[in-house]
Amino acid sequence: EQRSVSSLHGSTPDRKVVLSPASYSPIPSKRPQDQDEPNNSGNVVYTFGNSQLLKQINWSSTDVDQRVPLSIKVPTFAGDNLEEGASEAGVGEFMNDDCQYMFDSSYLRTLILGDRIHEGGKRICRRLASLRQEEESGLSQQLDEAAGEELPVPKHDRGAILEKIAIHHVDYLSTEPVHVLGRIVVYPEKKHDRVSIVDFDEHNLRCTKLDFSKMKAWSVFPGETVVLKGVNPRGNAFEVQKVHYEINLELPKAPMELGKELSMVIASGPYTAKDDLLYEKLSDLLTYCKNNCPDVLILTGPFGDISNPLFSTIAETYDEYFEKLIINIMSSVSTNTEVLIVSHHDDLMSMFVYPSFPYQLYSATFPNLRFLPDPCIVSINGLEIGITTADIIKDLCDDEESGGPKGDIIKRAFNYMFHHKTFYPLNPPSVNLPLDMDLLSVFGNIPRVPNIMICPGDLKCYVKELHRCVCVNPQHLMDQTSGEGTFARVVIKPPTSEKALPAEYVVIQMVKS
Repeated sequence: EQRSVSSLHGSTPDRKVVLSPASYSPIPSKRPQDQDEPNNSGNVVYTFGNSQLLKQINWSSTDVDQRVPLSIKVPTFAGDNLEEGASEAGVGEFMNDDCQYMFDSSYLRTLILGDRIHEGGKRICRRLASLRQEEESGLSQQLDEAAGEELPVPKHDRGAILEKIAIHHVDYLSTEPVHVLGRIVVYPEKKHDRVSIVDFDEHNLRCTKLDFSKMKAWSVFPGETVVLKGVNPRGNAFEVQKVHYEINLELPKAPMELGKELSMVIASGPYTAKDDLLYEKLSDLLTYCKNNCPDVLILTGPFGDISNPLFSTIAETYDEYFEKLIINIMSSVSTNTEVLIVSHHDDLMSMFVYPSFPYQLYSATFPNLRFLPDPCIVSINGLEIGITTADIIKDLCDDEESGGPKGDIIKRAFNYMFHHKTFYPLNPPSVNLPLDMDLLSVFGNIPRVPNIMICPGDLKCYVKELHRCVCVNPQHLMDQTSGEGTFARVVIKPPTSEKALPAEYVVIQMVKS
């Protein structure tokens, strides 16, 4: 049964305007305030978590005055691992004004993609070698030694051996199954033979089309680093028998440092309709936060969507407009609520580049406000949360090439992210994304699977559990097409052990805005 959040916690709050921008002409709302329309605001449309745990949840935080300050950190990157000495959020060693952007040349992009193939290939082969070792562990020593011998790599092939796995070039003639390493390339303009693979060779361009006709089910995406098993009898097409892209993942542990129950509200822009700048949905959300006082409020951009034509009518700078908006937000919530604001590349106040720089506020400071770059990984009392505002899940779902795939396509998209250890594995990127490969290679890594991954986008709101990570799409607070929207409210209970599953300590509800 769908119940209204407002009916659970009191009457529906009075609608108020959170922001009234200076404009050259009045910008009235085109939706009459006195019109009797069905209002679904506050309805719970989706719930994730254990049913017994859900009965114990009180969405309204208590003991606000006695609340212990949260430990909010942004881990700094050191290779593939997160450093233990993480810095405070808002001050950490992530993207800042010292970083150059859009300086990556075609040559630099090629080098970065080559490094991605080589490093990803080593991780994939490391997993294949461990699986081979597990399979051979039950055999006798003689059979084990015979089975463990590497396939010889002919001198003319100039292949390689990665993590004890023999790798051949993609154009290597073979009638016996071999492994090849490379990056998936898709030619969308073709009706047939759309998928090819670019070799790992750094000196010569080797590209071979792929034949998946021998496989019952398969799926790949442009830019994917893969190790393929198959044959190439004629040299013009590689007949794929097996696709390997998975690596040995470092799964998240339940946050034993949590100490006490943690409540969060997550919302994503746009926050106002295209026919007004009144931010009514945001006003209602802030009223909910003031009445229920969550520990953390996470807001992701855009706050001023560049596609909204009304922003050209305001009689103030975008920076002045943004500061007025943020001041209104901070004055509308409790000082006991930590507010994390994540940037977006489509924001009027943002540089048009992804990864995106954190916003800045010049005229005021708030101790409970932190600006974060996009993407980022933030740690709250040991709970690791990954956040990106690029609609990577939808992009992966749209660009995936497959034949008879099994399972949930959204879970497959998250699986691609985790196994490629990056927030944006797709290449080439979506036409709407101003991707900087150099910045992404430094600031867009996922060293290990977080406890929660927040990926707001155009797909319908969802919550998925994968590799002990809760993947959340709160959708948009204001959908520009339907005029409706959703936000997520989250409660994290202190887990009983490090091996506790997310459903045992995480409860999430999607609520109509």
